[in-house]
This record gives sequence, C-alpha cells and structure tokens, in this order.
Amino acid sequence: MNDIAFEFVQQLGTELSTGNLKLPAFPDVAVRVKQVLESDDVSADKVAKVVGSDPVLTARLLKVANSNFANRSGAQIKDLRTAVARLGYDLAYSTAVSIAVEQIMDSKSVDTIRDQLKALWQHSVNVSAIAYVIAKNHSNVNPDEAMLAGLLHDIGKYYIYTRAKDHPELFDNPESIEELQKNWHTGIGHAILEAWHFSDDIANTASDHDDLQRVHLGKPDVTDVIITANLCAYWEKLGDDFDWDKVTASQRLNLDHAAIQAILEASGEEIQSIMRALGC
Repeated sequence: MNDIAFEFVQQLGTELSTGNLKLPAFPDVAVRVKQVLESDDVSADKVAKVVGSDPVLTARLLKVANSNFANRSGAQIKDLRTAVARLGYDLAYSTAVSIAVEQIMDSKSVDTIRDQLKALWQHSVNVSAIAYVIAKNHSNVNPDEAMLAGLLHDIGKYYIYTRAKDHPELFDNPESIEELQKNWHTGIGHAILEAWHFSDDIANTASDHDDLQRVHLGKPDVTDVIITANLCAYWEKLGDDFDWDKVTASQRLNLDHAAIQAILEASGEEIQSIMRALGC
C-alpha cells in the first residue's frame, strides 16, 4: 500500500471508529416518504401527496407502476394514488430510494468519478432486481425489502469513491482503489444505513453481503438473498467452476448452480423489466 492509500485508510478508520463519517444528506423527498409511511394514519392519498411534490419521483413511480413486472393487467395508470395502491408502500419507498441514490450520484461534485459511480449503480440495480425475483419465488423474505436492500447493499462503495475523489492519485492504480473498497465498504455501508435510520436487517446486508460463509440460524433472511443475488450479478465472471456449495446463503435458500442458472434464464425478462423501471 502506497503512502497516499495508507493516509486515506487511516482517515477512513478514524471516521468509522469515531462515528464521524462525512455523510451525504439523504435527499429530502425520500425522508418525507419514509416519514409518512411510518405514521399511524398512512394512506395512499398521503403518500401520493408527498410523491407529487417531486416531479422526478412522480415520473419514476408512474413508470414503475406501469412496468411489465408491476402491471400484469396492462391497464395504464396515470394518477399517483392508484400507482401507490398498485405498488404498495414498500415498493413506493424503494422507488424513492432509487431516486435518492441517483441524486447523490449525480451531484456536480462527483464529475471526476461519474463513470465509476454509474457502473456501481448499474450493479446495485441489477442485484436489486435479482434479489426481488429470488425473494419472491424462493424464500419467505419480503421481495420489496430485498429490492430495497439490493439498492443499498454497496452504499459504502459510493462513500469511498466520493471521498477518494479528493485524492485523484488513488485512481491511477485500480488495484489500490479496489483493495480499499474490498476492505472498507461493508463496515462503512452499515454505518451509513444506521445513520440514515434504516432497519437493522437492511443495514446488515451492507455489512455481511460479501461473507460467503456467513453463519445464520433459522430460515433464510434478506442478507442470504442479497449475498446470493450479488453473486448472481457476477454470473458470467464467476463461470461454471464456481462452487455454490460453499456459499452458506445459497445453501439455506436451497439453490445450487443449476437452480440459480434456471432462475436467471427463466426470470431474465422480469429482471430486465425491474432494472428499466428503476432507471437503468
């Protein structure tokens, strides 16, 4: 590790240990959607009112509601209340979160690392779509929760990239930045999601999604789904020789190589539809 990388790691370590991460503000519209969903008298009308205050979220929510995966009847929806009622509150919130992360990513301050962030966002949306399919068809995990977790599981990488942009020398050595991501993004991601007041289950997917031998007692949980979906997103890169029998999460889901291949082939159109709906 060179001196610049070492200095950056020391900085990350100090921020993480002291809880003094320089967090980006979670965009206001997502916060307001979360607040109304947590209220005792939540209704589709109230959610639609909050969504309607943001034209970007309004357009995205209608796009999701009319997408192939959410709209089996083919009847087009043009009003927000019906869209919220069709999608449900959790999926409406996942849509708000997808907009929020994009807004963080699209800041002018990240122009120098936009390509890296775009690739990372593409991966996150892919994992989110695969997680939705796996949760819906092969577990008792709420598929909307799995979708949300998929969108956020790599949030620590966004943080590292946005902090590393102030040290452009780090990007001269791809191996160096990759090592930083590998060693630090999970702990930082967990800290960010806690600070943004996501549930422990969602935060744990950020910290544990790279643990292929994760020990978990009981039924498969959302982290098992995200671990498996994250690997599925690298399906071609992993190749036929990858030993799924060593992945405890996929074993708990009772998914081996052949079963996962069948899922990806059978659900390919649905996965692509979800990704398009979420903005990819």
